[in-house]
Amino acid sequence: MENNTSGGVIIPLTKERRRAHLKRKIKKDLISWVFLMPFIIGAAVFTLYPIINSLLYSFSNYNGAYATKLGFFNYVKIFDTGIRGMFHPVMKSFGITFIYVIVSTVINLTLSYVLALFLNAKIHGMKAIRVLCYLPCLIPGIAGGLIWRDVLAYTPPTATSNAGYGLFNVWATSLGLEPFTFFSAANTSLITLLFTGLWGLGGGMIMWLAAFGNISPEYYEAAKIDGAGYLKRLFRITIPLSTPILFYNLVTAMIGGLQVFGTYATYGTGVEDSLYFIAIRIYRTAFQQTLPDYGLACAMAWLLFIVIGILTLIMFKTQKWVQYGSDNE
Repeated sequence: MENNTSGGVIIPLTKERRRAHLKRKIKKDLISWVFLMPFIIGAAVFTLYPIINSLLYSFSNYNGAYATKLGFFNYVKIFDTGIRGMFHPVMKSFGITFIYVIVSTVINLTLSYVLALFLNAKIHGMKAIRVLCYLPCLIPGIAGGLIWRDVLAYTPPTATSNAGYGLFNVWATSLGLEPFTFFSAANTSLITLLFTGLWGLGGGMIMWLAAFGNISPEYYEAAKIDGAGYLKRLFRITIPLSTPILFYNLVTAMIGGLQVFGTYATYGTGVEDSLYFIAIRIYRTAFQQTLPDYGLACAMAWLLFIVIGILTLIMFKTQKWVQYGSDNE
């Protein structure tokens, strides 16, 4: 092996030279590796190791101490439609989760976009309004859930007790309206959860405002000179050039929605399991059954991972509608 020096002379790269070159490189990069080691060790111990273990557990009957059987029986049980199979419960949880993801994504993205269009106007005091719209996003999810649970509470009357009302139903009954069931009925639990999710529109609004800020004002000036009105500028400039952020929001909303779990702390699995999302089923299978089934829980988790991976791949393969800045130059 040969190496060109600065003087243009070719000098053979001997073992001694290679060893000296390697020592200089190690010494040069040593400080960088020292600072990276905490992250590398943490990622290996708390991310890579659990991922590998969960994959191995999904092929076993691991009970927290040891495994006595290996095979595909956990995956077979998930797709078993018999009495002892888990197909119907798992598919029900997937169905509830998919409905939640689709509806919440459409509603939140649409309304946060409309809110951002309004807050993008050049009006005095608009910055203060933006801050007020974003403030609810600073409330922790658990705290927000507890607030909504109390505000929307409803306890049907029984033979021994009167009906119990939350703040919203107190107002409704004082106006002569019938009390709303909200989280107290299976047919309204998911709708109520979607409604309370609108509390966080400010987070999406910030993303859209950032997208609007990246659109060159020259496009709007040229459109105004050509006589384009507001709606034409909206559909020909603003929306097309917002598609990169739209695509990002779609991907993250899909991934986050399929893993929704925070509702369990405040609403449990809902009346008649109306809020029994797949992530909650995985958690309960592993930790809250009389006989925890870690292997089955890991198998369901890997099934969820495969579903998320496939959907993400499909979204990336069909992103031709996204207009990046380089496409318009």
